[in-house]
Amino acid sequence: MSVQDLIQQRFTGELNSEAEYIELIVQAFAMLVLGLVLWRMMAVFHNRKKSQRNRSTFFESEYSKHWRK
Repeated sequence: MSVQDLIQQRFTGELNSEAEYIELIVQAFAMLVLGLVLWRMMAVFHNRKKSQRNRSTFFESEYSKHWRK
């Protein structure tokens, strides 16, 4: 099949690529959902790790505790 035949089929509507477009849209949507799920899982693990940390008392002073008063 020559290039001219492909161009003619494309512009007459015989060559249809809707399936490829739909597949790309589904893949993009799947990647978006997967990215959001991974982002939320990382946030949960980070908050859990953050809550288990021991806070240092080095910076705690009377001034830092009551600086807004």
